[in-house]
Amino acid sequence: MKIDSKAFLTDLFFHRFTGIVLEYDEFLVIKTPTNPTFFWGNLLYFKNPPTPYSYLLWKELFNDQFKTMGVEHMTFAWDSITGDVGSPELFLNDGFNLETSIVMVADTIVKPKKINHELQIKLIDNESDWEKVIENHVLCRAEHFQEIPYRKYAAKKIADYRLMIKDQKGFWVGAFLGERLVGDLGIFAQNGLGRFQTVGTHPDYRRQGICSTLVYQTCLFAMEQMQVKEFIMVADPFYHAAKIYESVGFLPKEMQIGLCKFNEELWAT
Repeated sequence: MKIDSKAFLTDLFFHRFTGIVLEYDEFLVIKTPTNPTFFWGNLLYFKNPPTPYSYLLWKELFNDQFKTMGVEHMTFAWDSITGDVGSPELFLNDGFNLETSIVMVADTIVKPKKINHELQIKLIDNESDWEKVIENHVLCRAEHFQEIPYRKYAAKKIADYRLMIKDQKGFWVGAFLGERLVGDLGIFAQNGLGRFQTVGTHPDYRRQGICSTLVYQTCLFAMEQMQVKEFIMVADPFYHAAKIYESVGFLPKEMQIGLCKFNEELWAT
């Protein structure tokens, strides 16, 4: 299946390394057996958005593909870079959430106006700092996710990222004030495309130029050390971080759309 979305093309960096990608004419099956609670790592990805006839067909396909994996959610996405949602009404009536992200791209990096000169930016390369990364991800989680299941999910995600780093596919970078980790992110690259992962600033240290400084310094590092020519960032269009990324040279180029339904009793507070 031909894929137009740069966001999903770079998602495949991770899916192909840590999971299983099965290709069919009109859709892909993405599986992450090591992390069945990963909503966006266990999904069906279609060429076209849903129609009224997709509801039963997509659910049947999903159940058939994931019935032995212990997956307790359903996720569907499609290759619509313009944000075409199709006809999702039957899914929405069944409790699915329509998830919308903005895909930001940069081929020229700009020094942001707000730089935090107190930060030490360094690669994460020891167990103590990896534990700090997991803690930061737990602190940065969406408010409706319980700590215990989210911590388990985050630890598995980090374990997968560490395997990719060990295989020289990317790096994890932290922003420190003294010994305290106040921000972190991942950067992974293939064929000149660099994809950011899980950019997070400690809740107590936001609006201090930490995120913009971290992203800017990481871009410079990736251009020099990883030969990255174009960077991809996927962000919540309603979250202030998108403006931060714009300050470093990222521009909105695509939309990434999907439907997800999960057992809220297992995750929600």
